[in-house]
Amino acid sequence: MCGRFSQEAELSEIKIELKVEQLEMFRELRPLYNIAPSYGPGVEQAFVMQNREGQRALRQGRWWMIPHYWTKPLKALPAAFNARAEDLEQKPFWRNAFHRYRCLVPATGWREFKPEGKKKQPYHFRLERRVFAFAGLWSRWTSPDGEVVDSFAIVTTSPNHTAAEYHDRMPLVVPPDLYGGWLDPSADASGVLAEARARSETLRLDVHATDPRGNNVRFEGPEVVAPFEPPPPEASDSAAIPARPKKAGRKL
Repeated sequence: MCGRFSQEAELSEIKIELKVEQLEMFRELRPLYNIAPSYGPGVEQAFVMQNREGQRALRQGRWWMIPHYWTKPLKALPAAFNARAEDLEQKPFWRNAFHRYRCLVPATGWREFKPEGKKKQPYHFRLERRVFAFAGLWSRWTSPDGEVVDSFAIVTTSPNHTAAEYHDRMPLVVPPDLYGGWLDPSADASGVLAEARARSETLRLDVHATDPRGNNVRFEGPEVVAPFEPPPPEASDSAAIPARPKKAGRKL
């Protein structure tokens, strides 16, 4: 899964990397290091889609996809911030977006949490290039009150050799030469997906431990993704506390 990611890049970097032609944003883009899923307002993140004019447009949406057809209360939504690559063709929840509304989610890294003892130690993943893009699906939903809400999900896939040491899923990173095919609704979605997944198997990743305080979504800033040296494992109770000597039994 992908439950946290960072987007530290400047707007100019994203425009160059993803060849953005139009800005359709309603809020200033700012670097964030501890982005967590949410379908609440005020936490919209950048994504790139292809508009009706065939141009790449940078928009902002909630990281928790709301299908355009959704009529139930938002609290009834399933966990829709990640979309498993294996399910895109099969599950009606994703199928329409997979064929018509694919997007790219700019990022500079992501984190996974590995159980170590009684705690979870976060590990941050980066690529050789500073800015890259996750495969995503997006939707435009209109609330009963008439509010128009854009949202997206990040596609996940099986981990490659490096990522498998930390988690059983990883976000699907789209190679730059597949950006156009992933965004184009007329392209062979299944073929582009298969190619991106195949290349993810050899994706070179840099991984390092990060501050466990990053488990808290309120912890924000460069410290979230900075390399961190985990403390040595605590001694067990049996080792820390000397065993009580046995009382001598009464001789019979």
